[in-house]
Amino acid sequence: MAGSSDTLWLVIPAGETAAGGWIDDTLRDRAVESGLLSRTPLAARFPRQRVEMIGGADSAERVQRLYHARGWSDGLPIVPPTTARVRDMLAFTDRKPTDLLGEVEPLKGLATIEKVAANAVMAGCRADYFPVVVAAVEAVLDPAFNLRGLQTTDENAAPLIVVNGPIAGQLDINGSFGALGPGWRANASIGRALRLVLNNLGGGWPGAVSFAGLGHAGRYTMCIAENEAQSPWEPLHVQQGLSRETSAVTLLRAETAINVTGGLAEIASVMGSAASAFQILWNGIATVLISPATAAALSRSNMTKADAATWLWQHGRWPAEQWRASWLYRTVESPERWAPWVQASAAEGAVAPTAGPDDITIVVAGGDIPIAQHVYCPSWGFPPARITRRIQLPRAWEQLHAETREGEIAS
Repeated sequence: MAGSSDTLWLVIPAGETAAGGWIDDTLRDRAVESGLLSRTPLAARFPRQRVEMIGGADSAERVQRLYHARGWSDGLPIVPPTTARVRDMLAFTDRKPTDLLGEVEPLKGLATIEKVAANAVMAGCRADYFPVVVAAVEAVLDPAFNLRGLQTTDENAAPLIVVNGPIAGQLDINGSFGALGPGWRANASIGRALRLVLNNLGGGWPGAVSFAGLGHAGRYTMCIAENEAQSPWEPLHVQQGLSRETSAVTLLRAETAINVTGGLAEIASVMGSAASAFQILWNGIATVLISPATAAALSRSNMTKADAATWLWQHGRWPAEQWRASWLYRTVESPERWAPWVQASAAEGAVAPTAGPDDITIVVAGGDIPIAQHVYCPSWGFPPARITRRIQLPRAWEQLHAETREGEIAS
């Protein structure tokens, strides 16, 4: 409210390193070198402590200005990470606030539970979303995900979060109409929380550390649930070896999201184009978000998820002459940089979109409409990555979740 003078006690969301320094000092240096300090003029200007007090007139508005000038936002307004809000978030884990999930590449800020909670608050997460955020952070910190590469590449890749299991319904994470947004708080804020962690603990500032040429909207947030209720096939987390009753997140990489209208043939047509070029070069794992209507039709013809992936792998091929004429082929220094499977399939006349059918991830998502809409997400590889983590719920989950839902309705 205009004119308010509440004093806010805020958990500092920035990354401290194992050596005791702060990643913001490096970021300020990089911003100066790159001529970008005008975007974050107050970079590295904050008290080096756990909690900061901000008071005076319009303290909440002052937080917005300060956090943006320090480089702690994604350009959108944030929710001030007050100690009370962070405490509410921490109630949804049995871990200690000081427990360490790992170091966030490339600048290696420490992802403690409390730091992740502060960034989740800033993203607008409801407190009961926190177990999903923690699992997503754990997944990107897996060395197999190569977060350093993702954060620093000139590719426009972003993490894609897929949520499976009972928690998707409990938290109303959308896997149906408009799953990629806008309009769903859980999808928007869970994905955004991961982005703020990557920025504030890992240092993924555009032009200073991240050199993605354009970025894309998925770098704000890219989080969906699989539409298990309308899928005839086993869900992704079951394919990844978990039980159907387990709640889980799977982290993939998406260079972009390409809408495809039609059926498998149309998806294959898009896959067999320059859209897959960097995926092919770097052995990426593709993601195909396939409509429930198409999945149901394929299932009626006795086609499984694996069959659909195999069909796309066989038919979604890039004609070898187009591959050889492409900018990427012509600029790669040596043909040997292309993997043996690429060269082998090219010798047969057309380049496969991935090393094998298992590297095509099919997720049933979207609204159940007859004019089927799908999304193809080509991937940055280096190496292939599809990381699944169980979502660990607190012992008092049912009670805490019910109280949160009731509080939302009452307010």
